[in-house]
Amino acid sequence: MAKNKGKKRRLSVLDRVLLVISVVLIAVSGGVIGYVSLMNWSPLPEVDESGNAVSIDEAIQTTEENRGKVTNFLITGIDYNTIDASAGTARGKLTDVIMVAQLNLETGEVNILQIPRDTYVGTDVSSTGKINAVYGKSGMEGLAQVIYDRFKLPVDHYVNVIMDGFIRIVDAVGGVEIDVQESFTLEGYTFKPGLQTLNGIQAEKFVRERHSRPGSDIGRMNAQRQFLSAMFKKFKSLSLDQITSLVPVVMEEVTTDLNVKTVLSLAQVALKINEDDIHFYTVPGEGCYAPNGQSVWSVHLEPLVEILNENFHPFDDPVSISELNLVELQNTTDVYDDNNSTVGDILNGNEE
Repeated sequence: MAKNKGKKRRLSVLDRVLLVISVVLIAVSGGVIGYVSLMNWSPLPEVDESGNAVSIDEAIQTTEENRGKVTNFLITGIDYNTIDASAGTARGKLTDVIMVAQLNLETGEVNILQIPRDTYVGTDVSSTGKINAVYGKSGMEGLAQVIYDRFKLPVDHYVNVIMDGFIRIVDAVGGVEIDVQESFTLEGYTFKPGLQTLNGIQAEKFVRERHSRPGSDIGRMNAQRQFLSAMFKKFKSLSLDQITSLVPVVMEEVTTDLNVKTVLSLAQVALKINEDDIHFYTVPGEGCYAPNGQSVWSVHLEPLVEILNENFHPFDDPVSISELNLVELQNTTDVYDDNNSTVGDILNGNEE
């Protein structure tokens, strides 16, 4: 599989006009699916080394009989930026945010599975054995294939954003209001508890901090839930003109295989989605060391199968542990086996 080189194709004038129309319709409807509503407006696919648009293999997409019932989105964030001088560009281009968001077209609900960046998926598909290194080796197509093979989750579309895009989008909406829970300092930026509006670089620090949070990387993922929920609320408060003005920013910073037709069809479903219909789940497990000496996240297979069957296979036969191509390296605690919440829970401070 060819590696991504970060190229994007140019849009025609007609494509740009249609894009603006689609953004307007989505804005009126109040957003498609939380985090995806931030990123899925721009039909700019990644391209391979030959300049061909990257697409998801039809063999790993939702089965034909279920395509009118559910749609799965692979959402990734690349921990790399050129804007923030305090961080530089020394970070590796790793997919340190990996989520699969499933839109149930019949119920209007959205279920989001957060996959910890250190999840052990094997050294046959990743240089370190961690899932966040798959993209660097095999591109978006390879990452989608691993998620399908390891988690038995079909992938229909992808949305990818690097930290430059994240920072610019947050600044473009005028910042995002967050109730910071912990005191911490990261790369020269100090945060204290309390309700505050974060600009782009501050938001980037907020979603990356892990050392001051319980559970380290899981604490960071919970903070990312909090931020995405706040961003969802922010987008619903923006005027039509404000949202339309974001189009150039999103077009420059996001790669996705979503086209205007797909976005327009989702806009109708978006009318029915509210805060309590968007659910976050985390791959259950615990930290340990892999045979290659890497510090990794070992999945707990039994609770993972329960999460998948109860929330991500509404129209399929249940999957079994034996069908998951994952190795349970360690299972000594269930502290992180039940880590779920809705956007409504998070915004109202009712998380368990």
